[in-house]
Amino acid sequence: MQKKKLLALCSCFLIVFVSLYFGDIGDDREFVRWGDSIHSVDTAALKKNNIQYKIENDKVYIPKKSFDKAIWCCS
Repeated sequence: MQKKKLLALCSCFLIVFVSLYFGDIGDDREFVRWGDSIHSVDTAALKKNNIQYKIENDKVYIPKKSFDKAIWCCS
């Protein structure tokens, strides 16, 4: 009886951790503007710190979940 309870508890923890891990991975879809223009942003610092970015209409955008990391390393 104890083995079944322990197995059920471990299974629940595994399901929770796996769902939290995979739920966070695909959250790079929402981008926010970083800086005024491409000329005022140090894209080399973004690359060095593994922060994805995209450039549209002479403006730099970074993933919303990387915003805090960009503030610490690149501002």
